[in-house]
Amino acid sequence: MSTPVQRGPEEWRWWIALRSVHGVGPVVYHSLLRVFGEPRAVFSAGQGDLECAGLKPELAKAIRQFDGWAAIDQELVRAERAGAVLVTWNDVHYPPLLRQIHDPPPFLYMMGNLHPADVLSVAVVGSRHPTSYGLRMARELTTGLVQFGLTIVSGLARGIDAAAHWAALKEGGRTIAVLGSGLDVLYPPEHKALAQRVATQGALLTELPMGAQPDAENFPTRNRIISGITRGTVVVEAAEKSGSLITAHLAAEQGREVFAVPGPVGERSRGTHRLIRNGAKLTESALDVIEEIAPQLVTRRGPAPRQFELPLHAEPLVELLRAAPLHIDELIARSGQPATQVLSTLLDLELQGVVQQLPGKCFALTMQPSG
Repeated sequence: MSTPVQRGPEEWRWWIALRSVHGVGPVVYHSLLRVFGEPRAVFSAGQGDLECAGLKPELAKAIRQFDGWAAIDQELVRAERAGAVLVTWNDVHYPPLLRQIHDPPPFLYMMGNLHPADVLSVAVVGSRHPTSYGLRMARELTTGLVQFGLTIVSGLARGIDAAAHWAALKEGGRTIAVLGSGLDVLYPPEHKALAQRVATQGALLTELPMGAQPDAENFPTRNRIISGITRGTVVVEAAEKSGSLITAHLAAEQGREVFAVPGPVGERSRGTHRLIRNGAKLTESALDVIEEIAPQLVTRRGPAPRQFELPLHAEPLVELLRAAPLHIDELIARSGQPATQVLSTLLDLELQGVVQQLPGKCFALTMQPSG
């Protein structure tokens, strides 16, 4: 059945409303979409039609009597204020790999954008309290995967997740963060700047409504999205009861590849070592992942040095820094640019490895960009 792409708030309210009916989870939602094509048609259907579609009488009645439109409209206002949009099942931008899992979310809230190239993606997850070895491995693996053109997916959590996102951003690659909260309730709060950067170089995604708190029960269901939108999941440091192991098990159930980085014998590596014993691929470098999920990339091209083209608005700042490091106030004064623009540009340049921040809010060049 051919369905139109629904992108506007007027259509989104029907999608949110159907999810809001008690008893309509992802599986029931999709059974209704298969019959009626879109949520608006579900609400227009009669009691008999809904029961013929497989609903119990009480659930069909709940849909027919739904009256929570004020809350739905408030939800749309909050989404608009946050800069979020909906990516629905009928949208061409809905992640294609996610369509293949058992219980895909009918729609996702999104900040940023999704690209067709994101279909070649890998999840990098791990401990919230990693060792220096774990952080180094997460960064090295992510850097190598990005150089081969892969999108990095993780959960914006402390530790390995954050290291993977930052490494992808610094390498100029795409990265996607899947949240266990609403898009207006970023967790952990100290990752606000990271989340904003991810949204400019990838996307923030969640199936949870605006205002949803990062409650513990949200994360296992969030993890099925992390594994579901990727071709494989790489686990870097995980204890025996780590949430990263849930992601790995879900990936295996979804028919995706599972990779685990070995570590020193100890609590932080017991989970990854158990994954390896149970069949996960022992992973020491990005090539171990590429050879499994996209071997054509190995023969087609190897990792190429990243080329950073200097944006025009950044040139005056770089010219000022060529002679010597400068304090942020002096950079703003000499450049003649607004302070907010200078700070934003310096953050971009720092992520690209062009400048580094020194103690005392001074900045210095670390490399000579092209352009």
